[in-house]
Amino acid sequence: MKKTLSIHLGRQLFVIEEDAYDRLQAYIKKLEASLSNESGVSDIIEDIEMRFAELLQSYLGETRKVVTIADIEKGISSLGEPEEISEESSQEFTNNQQSNQKTTSEKRLYRDTDNSTIAGICSGLAAYLNLDPVIVRIIFVLFGFMGFGIGLYIILWIVVPNAKTPTERLQMRGKAVTVDTIKEEIEKAANRIKSDSLKAADRFKNSSDHISSRARDIVRLVGKLIGLGLIIGSLIWLTVFSLLISGAIDFIPTTGDQNYASLYEFLQLVNPIPSNFHIMWWSVLLLGFAGPFLAIVIGSRLLLGKATRFFTINFIIFPLLIGIGIVFAIIAGIQTSRDFAVYAEVENQHISGKFNALYVEELPHYTNNQRIVSTGGIDFINIENGYIQEHGIHIKYRPSKDTLFHVYQVVSAHGIDRTAALKRSNHIHHQLKFEGQKVWIDPYYSFHSKDGLRDQEVEIIIEVPKGKALYINNIQQHYLDQEQNGKFFSNTPFEPWED
Repeated sequence: MKKTLSIHLGRQLFVIEEDAYDRLQAYIKKLEASLSNESGVSDIIEDIEMRFAELLQSYLGETRKVVTIADIEKGISSLGEPEEISEESSQEFTNNQQSNQKTTSEKRLYRDTDNSTIAGICSGLAAYLNLDPVIVRIIFVLFGFMGFGIGLYIILWIVVPNAKTPTERLQMRGKAVTVDTIKEEIEKAANRIKSDSLKAADRFKNSSDHISSRARDIVRLVGKLIGLGLIIGSLIWLTVFSLLISGAIDFIPTTGDQNYASLYEFLQLVNPIPSNFHIMWWSVLLLGFAGPFLAIVIGSRLLLGKATRFFTINFIIFPLLIGIGIVFAIIAGIQTSRDFAVYAEVENQHISGKFNALYVEELPHYTNNQRIVSTGGIDFINIENGYIQEHGIHIKYRPSKDTLFHVYQVVSAHGIDRTAALKRSNHIHHQLKFEGQKVWIDPYYSFHSKDGLRDQEVEIIIEVPKGKALYINNIQQHYLDQEQNGKFFSNTPFEPWED
């Protein structure tokens, strides 16, 4: 009967006889003493323990559970005694070492991420098959063209483990796993890390490695493409913008005197005051030309890759012109908003009458003795004989203060002051006819184009006596005891909403 112990070796649990444990412990201590002057001694000992654990597992198999002294001696014989790696080793050890290095252990397939391009599959297979990694990579590329290379690579990536420890890297190459080879593998890894660190520092300091050079080439290429795009785009814009401001291209949809208006004509409607119009027009010219010219300068700088005197001068001139254009645009915007500051209403007509019901109908339009029933299409601005024609009349009805129907025609517009607002209001033309119990309302009104677009409107106010009826386009209106509002359009039912 022998006493046994439970120990953890190489992250595995073993039941071991006491004398075997004493032999193993003495072996580990001799290893630590022998390797005390080596760098990374803890890593070497840890990896030797993991390899020893693998050997013991193979010795035990599936039947035995207890590690014996014979198993320990067999493992020590496989790994080598500590004296064999000291600098004072005998010639006999040298011969043994050479013979050990010639022997090979069982090969295993791992991913070699230390020499990998992507995941280390090709370099791992090359080590396992004793081939050049380039040959294996070429084979995978050929497989990729055949349609199954990528899938096979991904499957191997998932299935094949990575060679993380020195023992696994030795097994990947089929080398004998001994104390000496483990030590050499760890020293190689340390030297590789040191070499990589020095190379990384050198790349950071000198920016001369292949990857940095390739990155700079890509950045330069992207810059040239952006520069070329800026130049081409700016030239296209300058061509189109020149056609727009010259009036060669009219793109604002209108009807009446012409089908389309130019940018110049449209801005005159937006800014009818000459001084304000000229400020806005100059802002459009400055921004429309200076912006793309600055883009051409920047594009030339990116395309040529160097700054010239032409670039330096123009990089000052064009931003300055853009700044002036922005200032002009702000001034024009402020002046335009001021031209909407005052609102003036003018009552043109006041019709009164006593009836049981009042009928409001659309005033018909005739051309060449033919009544116009409806029109369609783009009708952004309608200009006829220098007058802007608008569509849609506001109608408001409310209770009358007496027994009479009262119909008021009120026109309104905006201006920079009361005089300008009243002047524009008086320029509004709208037809309102009264025949017996009928009121004919024109759904269109017009004003002179020189007044510009200043929110000109026409409102018809109808006051209805109590107990009387109101019909708009043959539809009886309800809720006559409340104020109602609506928009009166040509050939469209009137639908009021409560104010």
